[in-house]
Amino acid sequence: MVSCSDDTIDERALQIKDLLRDPGFNGFPVMRLHRIAAAALIWTCATHVAPAQFSPGELSLAHQHLNGMKNCLECHDAANEITGKKCLLCHKEIQTSLAERRGYHFKVSAQQCIACHREHKGTNNSLAAVDKRTFDHNLTGFVRTGRHATTECSTCHAKKNIVDPQVLEKITRSGRQTYRGLTQACARCHEDRHNNTVGANCQSCHSQNGWSPVSNFDHSRSQFALAGKHTTVPCGKCHRDIDARDKTKPLLFTTMSHDDCTPCHTSRHKKDLAARECSSCHTPEDWRIPKAGATFNHTLAAFRLVGRHADVPCAKCHSPGGPVSSRGPLRLPFGKCTACHADYHKGEFIPKYNGECGKCHTPEGFAPTTFSFVAHDASRFPLTGAHLATPCEKCHVRAPDERRRFRLAGVMCESCHKDRHAGQFAGEMKGRSCGACHTTEDWSPKSFDHSKAGFLLVGKHARAKCSACHKPRNAGGVEIAQYKGTPSTCDACHREYHAGQFAVDGRTDCAKCHQPGGWRALLFDHSLHSAFTLAGAHKRIECRACHREERMGSSTLVRFKPLSMTCESCHAPGSAGRG
Repeated sequence: MVSCSDDTIDERALQIKDLLRDPGFNGFPVMRLHRIAAAALIWTCATHVAPAQFSPGELSLAHQHLNGMKNCLECHDAANEITGKKCLLCHKEIQTSLAERRGYHFKVSAQQCIACHREHKGTNNSLAAVDKRTFDHNLTGFVRTGRHATTECSTCHAKKNIVDPQVLEKITRSGRQTYRGLTQACARCHEDRHNNTVGANCQSCHSQNGWSPVSNFDHSRSQFALAGKHTTVPCGKCHRDIDARDKTKPLLFTTMSHDDCTPCHTSRHKKDLAARECSSCHTPEDWRIPKAGATFNHTLAAFRLVGRHADVPCAKCHSPGGPVSSRGPLRLPFGKCTACHADYHKGEFIPKYNGECGKCHTPEGFAPTTFSFVAHDASRFPLTGAHLATPCEKCHVRAPDERRRFRLAGVMCESCHKDRHAGQFAGEMKGRSCGACHTTEDWSPKSFDHSKAGFLLVGKHARAKCSACHKPRNAGGVEIAQYKGTPSTCDACHREYHAGQFAVDGRTDCAKCHQPGGWRALLFDHSLHSAFTLAGAHKRIECRACHREERMGSSTLVRFKPLSMTCESCHAPGSAGRG
């Protein structure tokens, strides 16, 4: 057995002293803690225990700030386990990816952290050692195919490509390398040759096998679908930058307007047809073959035919009997719907919308309206609670001319709802209407303060149903609940069980003895509230020993008063008790 040096003993003593100060030891008896500490110090010195007996080994550089026995529970759970829960308290960027169900750590979340990240293996131990030969990149959510499969890890996993602010902040502070924090957006690693003119979804045209050829591009998804002879035209014929092949300049695919053919093709027609749209007669299949049943394409006119307008016969609008225009029947005014349609609302919405029907209607049909809850919230009456589920026609009823009215005269509750209280609260409703007690969420009052009614609800009264006290009455042939004028005396609701024994001037004040918390929670004090003070053995006698039940007609009551207060009225001569 080798004894410790003085320096070793001092070092162990300081470690144990720090351990005793740990909040985890709170609750242990002081003497017991000192005995444990002394025993630990003696055992440590007697066996010449090395620091490894307190720790399995040195922590890595990343965790050096956690060295020391006081910090064990920063990572370890009960019984020295490491479940990973405490790891996420520091590694919040991983906690975020787990919560968002993305990234490598989410794919392998069934494993414990220590399955890959082992500690106590020395200062130079790498906690994130990745074997590039066996690592399954598919688990990150980004499958490497094509040229990506042969790209060096460091090409993508560089600090300049990190977008996750939590990851970037951590590696900036620590100076270590990481494989986390990237995005799958192509433009983060690759230059956008198109200057963001074709969107950020590079995969819609390109693949991982190479930027060209653009195997995924489908021209039919563009604004100009290729048909007929256009399908054989070389791309560079319209997109001039392709043939230029100047890598110092952006590769743009903007072209001339293609609403009509004339930006690329010269019209061979004389003046009378030069202004007409080519496609109204021709097709991309062949210019020389006129379009079968060629008709005028109204979409190139100033007024495009959409919705129900597309099914309206031309003569309905373009005829001598149709809308009038100084420019003839083919060039009609269309600035407002009322140029063709009658105003169903008779000017109701002119002040607010200046007669713009498009604020609520579409060419698909006048109904259903596009007037939304959001738009209703901007009106004099925002919809809340049960009003949100109320059909429009419940409030917007038909006028005598069978037209629905939308601008209502009033928006107070009584404009639509009957007063179920028959005017009992007319004073309280001024200004707030029914909202003084009710809300649109529920008719049951939520905000009524009963103390303002002159009767504070406490004890069992607070749990009683309103209808228990406020009984129905007939008001003009309608049954309503009586609220105002409800008596507040106890006997108005409760039966008087004492047959008038405590009545004064014909009324019994129950509150002198009882309280709303319960009938048996008595306030009665025999010494203060009666002429007979309880003293000595009388304090221990049950009430019923003196106050006995009596028959009164067909009912039974307990006799409280009047009672004789002489001894012999209860005690027989020579006895120690009643009778």
